[in-house]
Amino acid sequence: MKIQKPRRIPAVFLILLLSACMAVTACYYSTSQGSRAGDVRNIVIPLFDNITVEPGIQETLTDSVIEKFLTNGEFRIVDLRQADAAIIGVITGLHDESVAFSEGTQAREVRLSIVVDVRFETVDKKEVIWEELQLRTFADYAIDTGTDTDREPALEAAIEKMADEILNQSISGW
Repeated sequence: MKIQKPRRIPAVFLILLLSACMAVTACYYSTSQGSRAGDVRNIVIPLFDNITVEPGIQETLTDSVIEKFLTNGEFRIVDLRQADAAIIGVITGLHDESVAFSEGTQAREVRLSIVVDVRFETVDKKEVIWEELQLRTFADYAIDTGTDTDREPALEAAIEKMADEILNQSISGW
C-alpha cells in the first residue's frame, strides 16, 4: 500500500494570495496636501477688527497672516471682487498674565495671550468653511527693564503664532 503525501500548495500561489488580501484591505494614504477649502483658490484677507485697547495690533496681525499665505502659496491673495473666499478676523483679547514670581509677589515672567475670533467663508454665499471662536496663542517674556521693550518680542511672537495657526486651519484637510 502506497502512502500518499499531503499536497503542498506552491509558494508562488501563497504569495499571490497574500498580496491580493493585503491590497484589498489596505488603507489608502496620500501625501498630497489636502485643503478644507475645496475649490477655493483666490482669497481676500481684509483688515482684522480690533476690540482691544492695543493700538495697531490689527494691522500687524493682518499683515502677518497675509505674509504667511503668500509664503505658503496654496491660495492667491486678491481683492474682494476676485475672491472666492475671505478670512475675517476680530481680535477680541490681549492679556498679560504673570506666570513666574521672584521672592515675594514681584512678577518676573509674563504670558502675553492674543485671542481672535476668525472664520474662513465663501464670498458669494457666505458659507463658513471653518470658524474658530476664541482662538488663542501666547508667548512669554521676562520683565527685565519694566518697559515695553520687554513685551514687544513676545507680542511679535504671539502674532506670528496666530498667523501660523490661521494658515494651518485654512490649509489642513482634516
